[in-house]
Amino acid sequence: MKETLSIGEISALFHLNVQTLLYYDSIGLLVPAERNPTNGYRRYRFDQIYKLAAIRYLHRLGYSLKEIHASYLESRDIDSTLELLKKQSCIIRKKAENLLNTDRAIQQKIHFIEQELPNVNIERVSIKEFPERRYFPIGGEELLYGDDWFYLNPTVVFYKNDSKYFGAYLFDDGENTILQKEMIDPLRFPVIPAGRFLCGYHQGAYEHIYESARCIRDAGGELDLADISINFNIIDQFVERDSKNYITEVQIPIVVDEEHRAQLLGL
Repeated sequence: MKETLSIGEISALFHLNVQTLLYYDSIGLLVPAERNPTNGYRRYRFDQIYKLAAIRYLHRLGYSLKEIHASYLESRDIDSTLELLKKQSCIIRKKAENLLNTDRAIQQKIHFIEQELPNVNIERVSIKEFPERRYFPIGGEELLYGDDWFYLNPTVVFYKNDSKYFGAYLFDDGENTILQKEMIDPLRFPVIPAGRFLCGYHQGAYEHIYESARCIRDAGGELDLADISINFNIIDQFVERDSKNYITEVQIPIVVDEEHRAQLLGL
């Protein structure tokens, strides 16, 4: 067995780029045991592979090289290492949970667009019936861009007269059991009441959506329409760069009775 290994041999053993080992040397994390004064060639003692293995292990667990060098590498014993691993496990689990939640939101947006886009007919106004739908309330436009829900879910916009406020539509594709369980909370996730809606589409920038909504109302004739319109952004700025191609479905509730009207006023 060799007593020392060259930097190339260490590189091959760990499948590491030589530049990585040079960097470890430069920051004092893994300094070769010998360095030829003439040609600068580095030699590592065989037992240094255990230190490098520990470095790679801790780095793989998510610790920065700075943390490994400053704290963890030279202070390992059974008790401290177990405590270290428990803490890191909690951090990793939290990160994994956040990533899974983000992926669920991405999948919802994909499914929502794929479901809605084939039904788009810009010229058509029709009556549709919907079950209860839930959303996460965001508020006015001044709050919109600082809220992660806006970025990760389809946007629903409630227009009342000249005011508007935003929510994140919790599109349920039937597969997200966690979402279904969470949406039971009516305070956190208000309901858009079930019922019939006069529906049409707006294509283009959002500032012109009032004109489309007025045309859709006019097409409703004698229908008793609520004073609110509920707009679902199907194609938005996150999937299309040209605002002329944005597509929004405008849904105006058809009022059944005064109790229903009061429900809609509460949105």
